[in-house]
Amino acid sequence: MSPRTKAQNEEIRQQTRQQILDAAFELFANVGYSKTSISAVAKKAGVSKGLIYHYFDSKEAILEGIFDQLVQIGEEILNFPEGFTPTDKIRQILEQTFGFIENQTGLGKLMIGLALQTDTMKTLQPKLDEVNKSQMQLYIHLLEELHYEKPEIEAYKLGAMMDGILLGYASMGDEYPLQEMKTKIMEEYVPS
Repeated sequence: MSPRTKAQNEEIRQQTRQQILDAAFELFANVGYSKTSISAVAKKAGVSKGLIYHYFDSKEAILEGIFDQLVQIGEEILNFPEGFTPTDKIRQILEQTFGFIENQTGLGKLMIGLALQTDTMKTLQPKLDEVNKSQMQLYIHLLEELHYEKPEIEAYKLGAMMDGILLGYASMGDEYPLQEMKTKIMEEYVPS
């Protein structure tokens, strides 16, 4: 058996890191951030406690790693091709957000669980504030381009509706009228 290449070692490293993040995310959301120990994360991930510290300095660093992954998903939604019009952009944001809600129900539930824990929010607040500010500026600018009279208020309204839809679908599953809500939101925000 030949030794592993650098690429193989890096792939194993990334897989192990992701395994730790996935286990921690599930435990933080379901058991609670403050009630979850590094030992519990190690057990859930199927790795040693010492190996976790090879990847993360602390439980807070794991939480920040989870948050960074969620931010990356958000950034993918806001990655617009060259030449997209404001209408194209709002359509992409809504289509991909509804796709996330429908296809990542477990992740949505876990996000809601984490968001309701004050100890996790305290740890993430500086990063969260930065992301929220950046996203709100983008949405406000986009809604200005779409000629909304009060784009800032409209951005908050749209955000609140999408949060509510995520919560509704996460709690009700297939009983929630997701497609009807998508049609309603698209009719309201995507000019014909």
